[in-house]
Amino acid sequence: MNRSLSKWIDFLYGPFFRTIGFFYRSYKANRARIANFKANDKVAAFLKFMAMVILVGWILIWFFASEEGRTRLTEDIKQTIGGFGSETGH
Repeated sequence: MNRSLSKWIDFLYGPFFRTIGFFYRSYKANRARIANFKANDKVAAFLKFMAMVILVGWILIWFFASEEGRTRLTEDIKQTIGGFGSETGH
């Protein structure tokens, strides 16, 4: 009886725990890989530089956009990020 119950538990919940284990192992391996990657000073400086370039690029796009474009861009960002809400209700 105990063996039968064990088979049923493995059948019902085994795939769930194997999936969770897979994602945990992937997460752990990727965190270690990124930590090693960012430990290199040149790589860390490059990532910071690219983040700043992207930020300045979006600021320039917003700055040179028309008033309608600015409003639409702001609303799209609010909806994408979430938590800020949107008054227009798109």
